[in-house]
Amino acid sequence: MNVSILTSDKPLKVRIKKVAEGRADLILPDNQEITISDKYIPSKSKAGEFLFLNLICEEDLARGKKEIANEVLREILH
Repeated sequence: MNVSILTSDKPLKVRIKKVAEGRADLILPDNQEITISDKYIPSKSKAGEFLFLNLICEEDLARGKKEIANEVLREILH
């Protein structure tokens, strides 16, 4: 199955500044900082590591899901 359908061609590389108290502080390439729930990052992530954020629009997400569903159906039927 092609899971790359749901990935962006421009992932955003961010550095983890801190993970504590259910939050993760991330530093963007332009040094802006954002805080997100730590449930959105891999469980063993720690400060100093890099993550790649994959931002896609709703239309691409819907199209990707449809393509994945069609691919799964083809696998089942063949």
